[in-house]
Amino acid sequence: MMLNLARKSALLNEIAETLAAETQFSSNGLLLVAAVDRGYLSLSLFSDRGQHVEYRNIEYRGYDKLLNELWAMEPLSKRWEEVEIFLKAGQFKVKFVFPEDFDPDELDIDRRHATATEYFGGKPIRYPGLDDRDSWVM
Repeated sequence: MMLNLARKSALLNEIAETLAAETQFSSNGLLLVAAVDRGYLSLSLFSDRGQHVEYRNIEYRGYDKLLNELWAMEPLSKRWEEVEIFLKAGQFKVKFVFPEDFDPDELDIDRRHATATEYFGGKPIRYPGLDDRDSWVM
């Protein structure tokens, strides 16, 4: 059991380090929301830019193996659906979200927007347009 906990900690630390190194790190806060399932990975990245929060696209390579290993460590009956990793000022916080915590009628984009709003205190969130010119704010 102790070895399992040590490996989980190492994986989470590696994810946080990769996130901080590969993105334009914001000391105001950076939130990664990752949904994981067998053969499935969905990532959303939110970065605090002071007056607003910016949703950013993220390269999946570098996260897929780490997140899948973290997810697969749990017994089938205790696997989480999403993990939220929040980095701010050299610290990170992790929250695992389980299937029973989801509203089945809520869209992923709405749930993730609400999650980001919780972490960033209601700042407006800018989402990029398809061609990176036509962004929109929610």
